Amino acid sequence: MRHRKAPSPVEEGSDGDGRTKAKGRSAESRPTGGRAGLRILVWNINMAAHKKIALLRHLQPDLAILPECAAPDVIVAKCPDFTFTDAQWQERSRHKGLGVFSFGNLRLTRSPDYDPRFAVFLPLEVKGGQRFNLLAVWALNFRVGSGGTMPDALHFYRRFLASTEAVVAGDFNNSVFWDRPGKPTNFAGIAAVLSEFGLASAYHTVTGESFAQERQPTLWFLKRPHQGYHIDYCFMPRAWFSRPVSVWVGQPGQWLAHSDHAPLVVADLGQSPDSRQTREPTVAAAPGYA
Repeated sequence: MRHRKAPSPVEEGSDGDGRTKAKGRSAESRPTGGRAGLRILVWNINMAAHKKIALLRHLQPDLAILPECAAPDVIVAKCPDFTFTDAQWQERSRHKGLGVFSFGNLRLTRSPDYDPRFAVFLPLEVKGGQRFNLLAVWALNFRVGSGGTMPDALHFYRRFLASTEAVVAGDFNNSVFWDRPGKPTNFAGIAAVLSEFGLASAYHTVTGESFAQERQPTLWFLKRPHQGYHIDYCFMPRAWFSRPVSVWVGQPGQWLAHSDHAPLVVADLGQSPDSRQTREPTVAAAPGYA
């Protein structure tokens, strides 16, 4: 499914507490071309995506991984001005699936390696100004023994991930916090496998924080702002961190009303850290929000 992207203004605002930048070369000294300006959003949107399109626009992703979103045609039917370049979606129900949307010149193609046994993992080929493979994730780790857990998916898609530069991103529903001896879905094991593919978590690489020691959660359990866990991730090739990278995590004061998950933005892959908005939008000022 393809739509042209409609231009939208960038709203100026102060930096949010969720913004962190990695050290890197200045904008003037960085090389041009390649992945310049790639901006990835991971946000479990907690359904009702049509009510959150203005928020999505203000986050300005080039690539949005949205667990718990409705089918693209359902969203467009309720919000006709929602425009995007490409969309891939995996259904659990018509109103709750795993969606990936691209904007600008990025194109999405479902990989021939796709296997429906892994229903909440989408292997996509991303092409345009950037070319890489994406494994989008909405992991349901409570289904151990179903063959559809994240360790199973990583094993099955190992050639897909090893064949070219790859990103694994989405709602992992997991943290070292819940690891236990012998547990087949232990996060430490998943992170180790991703490391073998040459991938590192953007948030943890930029902040220097350890797994399960994150200062910024991406899940507010039962929508309790005091009970937070970091369970949404964007794992990228380590080589990408040779350029300036910033990460931003939404804060509960503005985002808890819209989802039990915070949006995670990984941005500035090769662009000046301030050349495009990485600040939290003011929800009340987002035009068209209803």
